[in-house]
Amino acid sequence: MISDGYASTLKRLITFTQAKFISLADVVGYDVSYVNKWSNGTKLPSSRYVERINEEMGHYFAELIAKQGKKEKFFKTFPISETAEDLGFEISQYLCAAYRSTLHQDHSSKGKENQPSIQVITGHHDTADFLSDILQKSLQNLDGDGELLILGDFCSLYDAGFWKYFDDIHLTASNLTLRVGLNMDKLEKNPQYIGHLYATLDRFLDFDFVFYDICDIENSNIILLKGVFAVQYAMSTPPRFNMCTYIFDESMVWDIYEKFSFTGTEKKALNFTVSSLGMDDLGYRTAFYATNRFFFFLTNGFEFLLPHEVFDSIIQKVSPEQAFAVQRLCVTWEEILDVSKIDFIIPATSLMRYLEDGYIYLTDVEYNLSAQERREHIKSVLQAMSNNDHITMATLLPALGDDIYKGKNLSFYSNYKTGFLKKNKQRVHNNADTFYLIVNDRLHSLILNFFQNMKELPSYQQYTCEELTNKYEVYKPLIERTLSLNE
Repeated sequence: MISDGYASTLKRLITFTQAKFISLADVVGYDVSYVNKWSNGTKLPSSRYVERINEEMGHYFAELIAKQGKKEKFFKTFPISETAEDLGFEISQYLCAAYRSTLHQDHSSKGKENQPSIQVITGHHDTADFLSDILQKSLQNLDGDGELLILGDFCSLYDAGFWKYFDDIHLTASNLTLRVGLNMDKLEKNPQYIGHLYATLDRFLDFDFVFYDICDIENSNIILLKGVFAVQYAMSTPPRFNMCTYIFDESMVWDIYEKFSFTGTEKKALNFTVSSLGMDDLGYRTAFYATNRFFFFLTNGFEFLLPHEVFDSIIQKVSPEQAFAVQRLCVTWEEILDVSKIDFIIPATSLMRYLEDGYIYLTDVEYNLSAQERREHIKSVLQAMSNNDHITMATLLPALGDDIYKGKNLSFYSNYKTGFLKKNKQRVHNNADTFYLIVNDRLHSLILNFFQNMKELPSYQQYTCEELTNKYEVYKPLIERTLSLNE
């Protein structure tokens, strides 16, 4: 616990002026949670910015005191001279003095306890074990939502086994945003890293990943959990962790965060996470379908080419706002269905799961088709393919050693200009966002090429309308037995 000298001084000023935390937060440009922690003694402002923070708060408190006509009472209550010409300046200096006093008390206390705030770990195994342990313990015990900065390259970290450290972390009551560097040149030269990237996103559906071009953060080599710890690491070649410096002094961690956080305009994200793609007329989804060429890799059922009866059933069960979005999507598909070139790829295991449970995630609506609706859906798909020769349908069959498509809960949608990834909401255990919106053209192109290259795999099977119809007739008894289990 940080000494309460600064905290008690700030709290007295807030109480005296009846300042609102949210207004004070706006004045200093910080989240209200920061101001709360400054005033209750659990955190101190960053030493790099404390003078500015105190100056802005000092002038704000002075304005409130003047407006409330409390100057005379203020001078009797606080140790500031009545002859002060600039009350805001005097209050800021008062806060700075309290800050210095708190730092002195805090460092003295730590010195007596002989507890270092920095720890160095060396050796490959010790460093790897330490990183795994600190991530497991810190993330599993998150108090509220967390932000993890990973200022290194995803690909190199993958090679070092870093992402395996997250395997046993389960988030249910909190959310975690991971901000990670991405080496675009390495992705382009070695497309298998796109597969590793996809598999990682698919494995950790409860996390929100946001990627940044490694050029913006190259050579930083920092792993930082906001407000908790910072680690600077060194790696050998081939990539292996061989040393790390662990920093757990709270004020130092916040200083590092403020210096390296992804808040600068020069650090533009390659993707964003969102809970919805837009329910309004001008939403992203409407713009996405304003073209005539599409590619879909589907793992969460098959929400396309649905019969009208299914749309009607969905509309009856959702809110008016959702019903309008579903109806608009139905009309949109009717307009593009006969004229668009559409490639569908669906893993065979995902297709079987859809036949078993009928689950789809249409726009922002989860829905389970009845057994009869699934029968009608099959007919609707075959009819659409009969009407449009430019619709291709393909599956990826299970194959030994072929693991690049085994992630079954993350779909990819592209109109060849932009694209997004969509999670299976049934497999998300917290309030993590559902969509990864890809806003970097190069990254979108690399991901699209990766999925299109699946057509070269031995497990890839593409069907014409006639071939698919024949397949349906062959497997119809099995399909009927599967559907009958839900009736």
